Amino acid sequence: MATTSLSRHGLRELNREQVLRTILREGPLARVDLAHQTGLTTAAITNITRELIEDGLLREVGTARGKRVGASAILLDLPEEGPLLGAVHQGVSALRLALCTLRGRLLARRVIRTPGPSSPEATVGLIVQILQDLLIEAGYASTALLAVGAGVVGLVDGARGLVKRAPSLGWEGVPLGDLLAARLQCPVAIENNVRAMALGEALLGQGRHWPDFAFVYIGTGIGSGLMINGHPYRGAHGSAGEIGHITVDPAGERCACGNRGCLETIAAEPAILRQARARGLTLESSTAGPKEAVRQLARLALDGHPLAREVVQRCGESLGIALATLTDILNPSRIVLHGAITVAGAIFFSAVAECLHQRAFLTRDASVELVAPTFGEDAGLVGAASLALDRLVLGASAREH
Repeated sequence: MATTSLSRHGLRELNREQVLRTILREGPLARVDLAHQTGLTTAAITNITRELIEDGLLREVGTARGKRVGASAILLDLPEEGPLLGAVHQGVSALRLALCTLRGRLLARRVIRTPGPSSPEATVGLIVQILQDLLIEAGYASTALLAVGAGVVGLVDGARGLVKRAPSLGWEGVPLGDLLAARLQCPVAIENNVRAMALGEALLGQGRHWPDFAFVYIGTGIGSGLMINGHPYRGAHGSAGEIGHITVDPAGERCACGNRGCLETIAAEPAILRQARARGLTLESSTAGPKEAVRQLARLALDGHPLAREVVQRCGESLGIALATLTDILNPSRIVLHGAITVAGAIFFSAVAECLHQRAFLTRDASVELVAPTFGEDAGLVGAASLALDRLVLGASAREH
């Protein structure tokens, strides 16, 4: 009897999560449509949605069009003004923080420039202070956070909340999840920042309808988040997607990792700016940071500057070589490209696409679509919020019952 009771309880948890994920993906939905989508009985849907409304995770938002009346016509959705999520996106040069709704709408945000590495303790203190300031400025109590998600630099063990290794920060074995949770007094989920962006695309963006895709970020380094059958793929040691260290030129420059000709030595932001300087290009925005300098280069390319176009195209071609390898292994339907260099638009995307399709082992009727992220510059923050939503709200919503 105990085993049967436990099994029923576990099934109830799964059903609650299924309801929430279905509404997140397809909603708003009426109860009868929710039953059809999930395969659950209308009685089960009635009980589950009542609990979720009581818990503040669903709300009634209007009525469906058509001839239905009564409860079967009332639409349900995640609340727009209900529980808040904290979002933290850590890059090498900046720390971005925000308050978000359960659907990833940003309510308040802050960007802090980080010109140099900071200790874990100082970083935790800064994150806690900024999130508390945002809560006060937005008129919320300091206890309003339901959960916090943090997309961070380096190799991450999300299950243990551990930053295993972040060379650019000098971090090794940092229990960032526990440190933040202790100070914030709410659950915290952490993940590699690019993998978090991929999750945001899959959970809240266009990627809801793409079972398999890759999200590639071109910044100080180059990384990717891989989504397979709708789930993030981390690999045996949490380092899946480190495409920045695929060799694209065996006789090329020495990389910080010790190898020669890694993608990052040609297509990451520092390499892009070195190539621009080598061609005599002066980028006035360099004082505002490398990202703004790369954006200026991209805009010059759009304006027809031949040397700027040359640098952008070389970056795109090198990325295309690496993505051809990724395509041969993963065979994604789409690859999302994000980063300052993408401001160059078709000049960059065409160079990537041409090289990718030339080198990848694809049939004539197969192709890989290159697209921009749904949330643009907010991809990191929405990804961090999605991390908290995925692990600490959707997956954990029923475990307390």
